[in-house]
Amino acid sequence: MNKLKLYIFSDFDGTITKKDIGDDIFIQFGKFEPLHSWLLDGEIDIFNYWKELFKTLNGSFTKENFENYLNQVEIDETFIDFANFCKLSNINLSIVSDGFDVYIKPILERYNLDWISLYSNRMLFNINTYTPDFYGVNDSCSCKSASCKRNTLITRAPENAVLVYIGDGYSDYCPAKHCDIIFAKKNLAAYCNENKIPHYNFKNFSDILFILKNRILTKKFKIRNQAYLLRKSAFENE
Repeated sequence: MNKLKLYIFSDFDGTITKKDIGDDIFIQFGKFEPLHSWLLDGEIDIFNYWKELFKTLNGSFTKENFENYLNQVEIDETFIDFANFCKLSNINLSIVSDGFDVYIKPILERYNLDWISLYSNRMLFNINTYTPDFYGVNDSCSCKSASCKRNTLITRAPENAVLVYIGDGYSDYCPAKHCDIIFAKKNLAAYCNENKIPHYNFKNFSDILFILKNRILTKKFKIRNQAYLLRKSAFENE
């Protein structure tokens, strides 16, 4: 029997959900551009990006309007079967997000998935002012993820674990390259192609479940040396 244990980490926005909720909130209730373009062009860092975005939230961002918005959010329905498979198979599943708990938790609760470990930023409210509170901030990492997904990976899984990463966007670049098995789509898939990082393309979680079951049954999973060395280096620099 393969003694290595799988630890699965998945992005949330645009990966589990059908669209990026963290972006769409500011499109609906604030002013998304030009801040987003400035972030992608390197004119503003991820921390100031979020802080400035929060300042754009307008009077329409009320509790009632926000709850109505969340009730319309759709997830990839195949994620439910995927998550339950992980639970029944005793596979550690976590969500790592550069988004915010204020919308992730209610969505998970609606689908009875709030048992999944969640590592994300928080939205704080004080006298009509909303501010972001970043999870796992670290000076040694300069990727486009304020929550430092990489640090979650290296601190939440044992050294001999096989790390699986699932994602779609720029905040997934750094954590993905530190993992052994990668499932990617959209921008993350393009990044993996450009940097010759081995990965599986996927459309939904049924694709991932099919591949994962096959690898588990045939015991074809192992630690990727390059990813292991990156994790070791990151851990030593903490």
